[in-house]
Amino acid sequence: MTGTPLRVAFAGLAHSHPYSDAANVRALGAEVVGVHDADAGAAEEFALRFGGAAVASLDLLTALRPDLVIATPRPHDVRGFLHLLGSRDAPVFVNKVIAPTGARLAEIDRVLTASSAPVGTSSVLRFAPALVALAGQIGGEDVLALRVHAQHDNAAFQLPDRAWQDDPRRGGGTAVTVGVHAWEMVDVLLPGAALVSGSGWTRTRPGSTTASEDAAGIEGLLRVPGAEREVPVQVLVTGTPGADAYGAEVVTAAGIRSVSLDVDGDQDAVGDQGDGPNETLGFRDLIHALLDAAPRGSTVAPWGESRVVVANTIRAAEIARSDA
Repeated sequence: MTGTPLRVAFAGLAHSHPYSDAANVRALGAEVVGVHDADAGAAEEFALRFGGAAVASLDLLTALRPDLVIATPRPHDVRGFLHLLGSRDAPVFVNKVIAPTGARLAEIDRVLTASSAPVGTSSVLRFAPALVALAGQIGGEDVLALRVHAQHDNAAFQLPDRAWQDDPRRGGGTAVTVGVHAWEMVDVLLPGAALVSGSGWTRTRPGSTTASEDAAGIEGLLRVPGAEREVPVQVLVTGTPGADAYGAEVVTAAGIRSVSLDVDGDQDAVGDQGDGPNETLGFRDLIHALLDAAPRGSTVAPWGESRVVVANTIRAAEIARSDA
């Protein structure tokens, strides 16, 4: 980046992604101008680490006149955050999970109808280089079937300050918190594909302390824009112990193509692991894309395009849990 650094503000520190995001913001030449979180101590520590001011309200945060706002509130706070941030000028990007249930999704739809600022949301995997490359390889091919797996140890979601993530009603549980990564991969490979039917299951391993599930699966059909027929899809979501692993297999008329984004360690600790998962999983490229879009007054994964991922994630979790 050249010239005056872009000014980035952080609204909410619900989980660890803002820390990775802020590190990448600075590494790419932009400036952290402020942070707001209900936990004033956490906001102060964030400001000391990355720069900018820790402020007591969203009004004070927007008064800093950021060029971009990266929002990471807990899902029950998303509507309130977007009600205020959406009435200002700066583009807003919301880290996952923006809505854990159908009722929360309806709230987001209502508040964004009145938003004057562009709002986007996605999993970082939308920007994983290997996944993007696979999407380019299959572009224009007849996709016959798709299989996706997202694995993220759910132990971190059960820690006292993050237990809301393991709660299906408050944060979505494993099927949503991890599942959103699977459905993001589906959308990268088949843009706009909507889950129209399916059956599924959930499982909890013996001795598990999860409030949601350790594994969930669905087999269904996708309606793909412009396609003559629906595409079968299999999605496996797991929160079992071990390293993160994200992968997809695409069956096309020309053969089977696949991608694996296996990662050593915890995705949510990317900022402390060097550039391996930071680049492999798309954290760096997400921020690069956001900083490129902000001067144009736009954002990546705008709601009109990203809503289908959120809806698919929620619908798949509902199907899996109701069939369990």
